[in-house]
Amino acid sequence: MMRLLDTNILSEVIRPRPNPHVISKLLKQPGNTLFASELSRFELRRGACLLDDPDPLWRAIAEQILPLVHWLPMSEAVSFGAGTLSARLQRNGQEIGIVDSLLAATALAHNLVMVTRNVRHFERVESLTIENWFDLQ
Repeated sequence: MMRLLDTNILSEVIRPRPNPHVISKLLKQPGNTLFASELSRFELRRGACLLDDPDPLWRAIAEQILPLVHWLPMSEAVSFGAGTLSARLQRNGQEIGIVDSLLAATALAHNLVMVTRNVRHFERVESLTIENWFDLQ
């Protein structure tokens, strides 16, 4: 099974006390089945740059997180799908935000399972298969 890892899964790797279930599940996956969106790299970089000294955190991210997955760029299919999805959800009063719309569209465009802790947002997206590795306890 091929999976798209949300930022909240990726960032668990460098937490002082990472969730053991998430780390165990992550380490059991074949490397060629794990993907992440460039949007997650953006979120990781933004988080590091919010610190007074971003370099130590960014080094940890670059060494421990970035090599774990195959990085998927934005594409026309993702942009188109996310625009359609976001508008439909907003019309129905169920908006999930631009980044989550783009992540969901990435998973759908590449036929990937969305792995996230934020099930509440992503369960609003029809046809999206979701896994919550925090919920394995």
